[in-house]
Amino acid sequence: MEKSADLKHTKSFGMSVALCAVLNALLVIAKERSKFVADWMQRATGHHWITHVAIILILFALFGWCFARTNGGQGPGMSVNRLTSIVCSGVVAGVLIVLGFYVIAG
Repeated sequence: MEKSADLKHTKSFGMSVALCAVLNALLVIAKERSKFVADWMQRATGHHWITHVAIILILFALFGWCFARTNGGQGPGMSVNRLTSIVCSGVVAGVLIVLGFYVIAG
């Protein structure tokens, strides 16, 4: 039997992966469309991709922690199959957003 604390964090950080996949795609577009954003990210750490990764990792940890505190501290109340669907949907959405942007802008 799985420990409820382990499952709580699995679900919470799985949801965070799905959300961050979409936010990652939107950040790619923001960098490509705005010279100000790209320049700021370049100056922040010396390379825009390092800043990009840092932002996404911080958001991943923050959202995972926040999701774990939902439902009275029990974490998200969903089945593992539902979590799998959410993670896959988030990743596919992120890929399609970036692909669509480069196909349309490109």
